[in-house]
Amino acid sequence: MKLEDVEKYGLTAQGKHELMKYLEGGRLTRKEAMLSKCFECCNGYADGRVDCQVESCPIYGFMPFATHKNRPRRELTPEQKVELRERFKKGRTGGNPETD
Repeated sequence: MKLEDVEKYGLTAQGKHELMKYLEGGRLTRKEAMLSKCFECCNGYADGRVDCQVESCPIYGFMPFATHKNRPRRELTPEQKVELRERFKKGRTGGNPETD
């Protein structure tokens, strides 16, 4: 894929800017690389920016328009939930939740 093709034919969608940046020689973050690959693989989302439904793709769970049913989920244990609540309290009060 060439930069001129992306500029001329690519729809405005997540990943276009990142793909153009890469084709111009720029460095991408991991997220930018994933977005640009999805944009390229789906031909600029020419079909209306919908889920590609290629669930066998290793980055499918991170696709911008995926239905997110296969997106990795993090399940917290009850202990982790308590710890997270305490950290949020500390962040809101600006100090130690036990002394505030």
